[in-house]
Amino acid sequence: MYGVAADDVQVLADWANLGLQPIVVEESSAGALPPGFVTAMAALLGSASCPLGALQVYGAPPRQFGPPDAERLQALAELGTMALELARRTAELEQLEATKSQFIHVATHELRSPVAVAQSLVRMVLKGYAGPLSDQHREIFGRIAGRLDFLENLVNDLLALAATRSPALAEKAGPVAVNASLGRVVLLLMPQAEEKGVTLTHIACCEEMAVRATEDGLDRIFVNLVNNAIKYTPSGGRVTISLRPIDDHVQVQIADTGIGIPAEALPHLFQEFYRAPNARSSGIVGTGLGLVTVKELVEQYGGRIEVESSEGVGTVFTVTFPRTQILN
Repeated sequence: MYGVAADDVQVLADWANLGLQPIVVEESSAGALPPGFVTAMAALLGSASCPLGALQVYGAPPRQFGPPDAERLQALAELGTMALELARRTAELEQLEATKSQFIHVATHELRSPVAVAQSLVRMVLKGYAGPLSDQHREIFGRIAGRLDFLENLVNDLLALAATRSPALAEKAGPVAVNASLGRVVLLLMPQAEEKGVTLTHIACCEEMAVRATEDGLDRIFVNLVNNAIKYTPSGGRVTISLRPIDDHVQVQIADTGIGIPAEALPHLFQEFYRAPNARSSGIVGTGLGLVTVKELVEQYGGRIEVESSEGVGTVFTVTFPRTQILN
C-alpha cells in the first residue's frame, strides 16, 4: 500500500496509471477530494498496460484506511476487473453473433431466387413439358428435385434462424392472440394433413388469450411444430392442437400419433442440425434447424418448451408462455 499527500496527485483517477498497489490519500487539502472527505483510497481496474479505471473509496475521519482495507479493496478491484473483462468479451461475442446472423440472412436470401427457378425448371421437365422422359431420366430428375427441396428448406430455415438471432432483423413484440395464431396455422396446414390422410384437430379455447410476442414469430413456432407433427405421422394418424390457461400462463400442446423420438435423441433435439436417427432414416426432408428456431423464439417471448415422446407411439410438444392483456 502506498500513502501520499493529496496535494501530490491531481485527480484520483490518475492513481490507476501507476498500476501498483492500492494508494491511500491522507489529510487532503480543500478541493482535492469531494466535500466532507479528508482521506481516500483507490485501486487499479485492469492492468498497467491496459487500465480500465480506478475503484475509489472515501472516508471522513483522518487516517481511516490501513493495510487490511487496502487488501480488501485490491480483492474487490480484481473482481471488478474480471467482471469488466467478461462484459467486454460478452459484448464482442454478441456482436460477432449478430454479424454472422446478418451474413447468413443476406447469403441465404440471395440463394432463394436461383433455387426457386431451378425447382420450377425441374418440375416442368418432370411433367413432360420438355418432351418425354425415359425411366432413367425421370429417376435422375426426381433425385434432383428432392435435393432442391432440401436446399429450399435449408435456405428457409437459415433465414428464420438468422432473423431470430439478429437484433437488426427483430420485430417489436406486443400482445398477440393465441387462438387466432393457431387458427391461421390450421388453415395453412390442413390441406397438407388431408393430402397425407392425417386427422388434424384444433381444440380451441372459448376464452381469448394473448402472449407478448410478434405475430410472425408466434405463427412460425406453431407452423414448425404442427408441420413436423404432420410430416412424421403416418396416414391414418392424428395430430391434435389444444390451448388452455394455467394460472397466469397460456399453454399450447401439439400431440401426434407419429413415429416418436428415441429416448437417447431427446437431449439433443434442440441442437443445430441434429435429427433423430429414425427421422433421418425415414426419407422425410429435414434440416435439423426448425426446432432450434422454435426454442429460441419461445425463450425470447419468456416461455418454455417441453417434449415427451415414445418411439413408435407419438410425441407431445408443450409450449407455455406468460399471459398478457389483449389491447382493444
